[in-house]
Amino acid sequence: MLFTIVIDVLNSLLLRAVDNSLLQRLTTRHAASSISLYADDVVIFCHLDSHDIATVRELLRVFGVASGLRTNFDKCSATPIRCSDDHIDTIKSEMQCPVKHFPIQYLGLPLSIRKPPTSSLLPIVHKLEKKLSTWCASLLLKGDRLALVRHVLCAIPTHFLIAIAFNKSILKRVNPIIRGFLWAGSKDASGKKCLVNWQKVCRPISLGGLGICDLYRVGIALRTR
Repeated sequence: MLFTIVIDVLNSLLLRAVDNSLLQRLTTRHAASSISLYADDVVIFCHLDSHDIATVRELLRVFGVASGLRTNFDKCSATPIRCSDDHIDTIKSEMQCPVKHFPIQYLGLPLSIRKPPTSSLLPIVHKLEKKLSTWCASLLLKGDRLALVRHVLCAIPTHFLIAIAFNKSILKRVNPIIRGFLWAGSKDASGKKCLVNWQKVCRPISLGGLGICDLYRVGIALRTR
């Protein structure tokens, strides 16, 4: 909590710099932000202008002197978005930190300027399979497996779904894992073992379902929020 309170001052510095025309606004929207804070990870967005980049670097220096949280540029990186080679040279000379190009990984999410390919979403499939391997499914009743499906397996993809829509290929690999564990206690289940249509299973309990998340619709709700 203390770190969050202190790091929020950096956000205030950037907002003040925008208000005083030291930094260009990112967009014309009234709520545009130049910073993203998540735990101890900080991302600063700015225009590819030598003045703006120098201003950001100076603000980080001032913030470090005031708070003691000094920026180690050797452990930071700059990621250009749709930039030319000349722009990248400007970044390197002004920021003096490593430059990473898309696609990149941030907070476990694959980030790209294009729609992420299926291969970049496979880690979520592997994570579900790894979780199943730690459970003794044969010793669990269906009610126990239902609880694990609702509160564990369906919760694992949430972090991805907040930012990225699962394509049909990934859904065809994720849903069978969840369905197979529920009905058969394994990652695969034949049609005979699936006692109820999966669309009905994913309905709320009040509508006759089992309250299991429909990952496609949950993803839409999470990103819309």
